[in-house]
Parts: sequence; C-alpha cells; structure tokens
Amino acid sequence: MAAVYNSLALTSNDVCEGTHVTGRADVPNLVRVRTVEWPERESFIAHLDRLKKSRGFRYDIALAEAAEISHSAISNWRSGKQRPSLAAIGKLAAALDVDQRDLAARAGVAEGFTHASMPTQLPPELETLFDQYQTADPSRRDELLQRVAWVSEWFDATTSKAGDERPRRAG
Repeated sequence: MAAVYNSLALTSNDVCEGTHVTGRADVPNLVRVRTVEWPERESFIAHLDRLKKSRGFRYDIALAEAAEISHSAISNWRSGKQRPSLAAIGKLAAALDVDQRDLAARAGVAEGFTHASMPTQLPPELETLFDQYQTADPSRRDELLQRVAWVSEWFDATTSKAGDERPRRAG
C-alpha cells in the first residue's frame, strides 16, 4: 500500500482526509454503511427492474433522466441508504406510465395517499398478475382483463351468498 501512496506522492493522511466513515464493522477492513429500515425494498426494486426492462430502459441512469430524478437516488434505493420520496415516486410513475398509488404502495410509502390502490403484501400469484398487467402492451392488457373478469364472474357464481344454504354452480 505504501508503494501506491509513494507513486502518487500521497500520504495516508491525504487519503483519509477525503474519506468519511459512518462506523467500523466488527470485521477488520469492512466499513458499515448506514441503511434505512425499508422492508419492501427488495420487492420494490425487483418490480422497478421489471418495469424498467418492459419500458425499454436498459440502465438506471436512463430511467432517472426520463423521470428527472438523480440517478444516485436510484442507487441509494438499491443499496438501502434511502427510501424513495412521494415526489420521486410520482416522477417515476409518469416516466414508466404506471399508477402512482400502486408504485407508492409497492415502495411502502403510500401513507401519503388517502387510499393506496393495493396492499403492499400480496400472494405471489397476484404480484405476478399485477406485474404482467403493468408490463403488457395494451392489447395484451385487454386480454388479461377479460380473463380476470371471467374469474371474477366464476368466483361470484360459485360463492355462497348470505342466506344461501348451498353453493351456487356456474353455468
């Protein structure tokens, strides 16, 4: 290491002067980075990546530019240093052409809205269905909605109503 400092005419004090450490980990040579409590982070980032890919954004920086937010903000979300603000969620939703409330609910920051469009914890099958809807082109969205309507009608037709003694059968 001293050879590196000498070749650059730097001392260890010069290197340390520009470095800010929030704390040392118990393991030598590891630095602990401050993170925020954000249980939805992994699922939000996975959803963001699917949306990004389906909308043709190859890199975070391209999405950040389209949303007019800092690309370091997305990097900070990925690393857990920050949670997205409602303002950033609004800009992302506009750039990705998705519902702002849905994106806020997925990020766990929907408390800024009176009603989130969906709960943040859904069964994986429904998460997949929502992802498929949001990433599909308009004609595929219509097909998906038709099938969802059929499932909803089937469910209503086969569910006992209050006062019914036996389940109803569909068609």
